[in-house]
Amino acid sequence: MKISVISFTRAGAAKNLELAAILQKSHHQAVSYSWHKYTGRRLVPFQSLQLLFQDIWGEQDALLFVWDLERTVRSALPWLLQKGEGPAVFFADEGGNHVIPLLSGNMRGADAWCTWFAALAGAAAVVTSCCDTKEVFSLRRFAQKNRLHIQDSFRIKTVMDGLLAGETVGIYSDYPVEGVFPEGVVGVGAMMHSGAGQTGAVPRIGISLTDDWEAPHFEKECRMFPCNLAVGIVCGPQVAESVLERFVAGILARNHLSKTRLCSLSAVRELADPPAIAELANRLGIPYFTYEKGQAFGENASLEEACEGCGRLGSGNGKQLVQCQEQEGMLACVYEKEIGISF
Repeated sequence: MKISVISFTRAGAAKNLELAAILQKSHHQAVSYSWHKYTGRRLVPFQSLQLLFQDIWGEQDALLFVWDLERTVRSALPWLLQKGEGPAVFFADEGGNHVIPLLSGNMRGADAWCTWFAALAGAAAVVTSCCDTKEVFSLRRFAQKNRLHIQDSFRIKTVMDGLLAGETVGIYSDYPVEGVFPEGVVGVGAMMHSGAGQTGAVPRIGISLTDDWEAPHFEKECRMFPCNLAVGIVCGPQVAESVLERFVAGILARNHLSKTRLCSLSAVRELADPPAIAELANRLGIPYFTYEKGQAFGENASLEEACEGCGRLGSGNGKQLVQCQEQEGMLACVYEKEIGISF
């Protein structure tokens, strides 16, 4: 499809390029047009909507406005309606939160295309057509809601394309899953008894919620790992952040645990002077918690006991996966936080 993405502000120009890149990766011919005050590389400037429409009207399958909804309607739709059927018209807010089909034009299945594109862009499709009020499952929002790390983001498109083509998509999980399964999604393995069971062959495309890096459950699989590993740490003030990171990474690797699953670092407040722990948490983008020594492990606790107490508290009294390990003045242990996944 040939799609023109049109924006009018600085923030809109940035989102314009982002959305156009998503379209291009999906093999659409997308061109970015920006109001002449906010242009740059890969942005084609324009000064008049009417002149722009005259240039591109007959060549485009769709127009995607990145702007304010009311201004889009007031500025663009009157002119578009005068021209009769032409390109489909869609709206996306500058924050990338919603995508709305405004006019279907010559496009057949504009609502379905909108929901497909919104899911790919991590936005919500607002479809008001009376003939299609189904909520379309967004795999990216599902992952964000449940703090799941997607191993290969390209597989999001594989799953969404399958759903939009009417293909059944399977889901396998090593963790409890609550809620109503999205339309077109069925459980496999233990999930067959979770309210949306399946009989017959395992679907070709599927979603795996697992911490197992080895065994795929589907021919084409979007694998997600839960971010639920809490690490308790004790280290001296002289330890550098890079040294601490190698120490923690080594513990995870030896126990076949992925660093992408980390959800927090924890330390004893009285021993939390070293900046390395906070620096590591900041670089990994995860929270850093401190606990008073007597809070759960007693004033006379050893460093090993304090370290493991921090890991346990950071995980919300979860399951210990790795006992306290020590190396060159550093101690660390790993706990697994109990999680619940829901649609």
